Amino acid sequence: TTMATVVLDVGGEKFSIERKTLQRYPKSRLARLMRAPNVNEILKHCEEFTPGSPPEYFFDRNPDRFPVILNMYRIKELHMSRNGCPLVFQKELEYWMIDEDDMEPCCSITYYEKVVVCQNEKEEENDIKEKAVQQAEDEDFGETKLGKLRFFIWSTLEYPGSNAYAQVWAVVSMLLVVFSTALFFLETMEGIEENAEGYIEYPNIASALDWADGLVMFLFTLEYILRLVTCPHKIKFAVQPMNMIDLLALIPFYLGMILQQLEEFQLIGKAGKMVRLIRIMRLMRLFKLARHLAGLQSLLFVLKRAQSELGLLQIIIMVTILTFASLLYTAENARDHDNYNCTVWEANHTDSVESAYLHPCYVWTFFDSFWSSLMNITTCGYAIAPQTLLGKIVASLCTLCGVFILKLPVPIIVNSFSALYDSRMWRTEVEVKKKMYILQQATKAKEVEQRKQKRDIIMALMRPLAGSMIPGSEVTLSENTDTEKDTML
Repeated sequence: TTMATVVLDVGGEKFSIERKTLQRYPKSRLARLMRAPNVNEILKHCEEFTPGSPPEYFFDRNPDRFPVILNMYRIKELHMSRNGCPLVFQKELEYWMIDEDDMEPCCSITYYEKVVVCQNEKEEENDIKEKAVQQAEDEDFGETKLGKLRFFIWSTLEYPGSNAYAQVWAVVSMLLVVFSTALFFLETMEGIEENAEGYIEYPNIASALDWADGLVMFLFTLEYILRLVTCPHKIKFAVQPMNMIDLLALIPFYLGMILQQLEEFQLIGKAGKMVRLIRIMRLMRLFKLARHLAGLQSLLFVLKRAQSELGLLQIIIMVTILTFASLLYTAENARDHDNYNCTVWEANHTDSVESAYLHPCYVWTFFDSFWSSLMNITTCGYAIAPQTLLGKIVASLCTLCGVFILKLPVPIIVNSFSALYDSRMWRTEVEVKKKMYILQQATKAKEVEQRKQKRDIIMALMRPLAGSMIPGSEVTLSENTDTEKDTML
């Protein structure tokens, strides 16, 4: 007779349940196990089987997740536990032959979202591991003095956390960026910057600032050249975004120097405006901070990850602006101009731009409406103000919509942004530790391989000599060598 109750031993923990309960999901592993006619069929679905009263089935699985599976048979509903990794739970469902689509809606929404997040994290982790291994291979410059020096320079300038010298240089580099930015601000002060007549009130201070800026640029140039010379792949190095920013931060200084020399030799005319424009480009040095600040790198990564949400928000804002701009354009141009001599005003008016918008004869363009709607929806305000009652109503509605559109999604975006930022910061720390660990392991493996090669060379040289001097010594040498090998390992 078939026993009504069975015992399921899952990883050492035993669970008792009625046989008919396990047959509620016919396609599942436990239902097939209950229908198995003989021992051979039973062992296809479990690791061990002990007949008896009641029979006992053993499964070599983690028992922590099994109560959720067993509860599904009892209440005929599949729910997910809140603890643990969703990918592990997915593997459990696959093992017990349970379709994840049977999960109840209250849990399925969270489950699928977490599965996607975990899969993305896992793929990124695998990519990071592959890149770290490839990086260790690329940065293997050999054991020569030149190779070791090249590796030291490259790791010191490229990886701020690789050694103490790298940490010191990272701090110095950030201070130089801040110092160069302060120099740029000081150079724009009255009396230091060259005026329209080409006169400088404080030439000594201006000259000192130029020398200080030249020293900073010399250090940045030396850093870039050293990194370019010692890098494993020159082309990859040149096309990386951060390295391109470093190069673009250097170009304005030398381009401005060339323009000034050409002006002095009278090869070109006055280049003051062009030089000032080029000097403004020196603010790109601020982007060098991203190389040494993990938080700033994480911020850029999170912006990249959230580009779909941010893009959707921008589309909503743009559609709203265009809608209210069209309404405002129609409302403002519906004014009656018959009571005013607009022909004379359009030909002779000398009002300022702000006053012209207030005049009844002024005809709004769509660009004016667009600009006014943009200022209203962002609650910034501007001198362009509608004059008709309908236009004021449209502008008021535009401002209210701007409050809702821009303010309400902020908590959602901030929460998502905060979670991604924390995750990225943690991942950055783990990446640094893993990179250092892989480099250390690669160095140790290289040292072991070198010792093995030296030992093989010594054995090859000593074995013929030992065999010719003392009979049987070759065997003794081989035994001693094996002992030495075991000791070294």
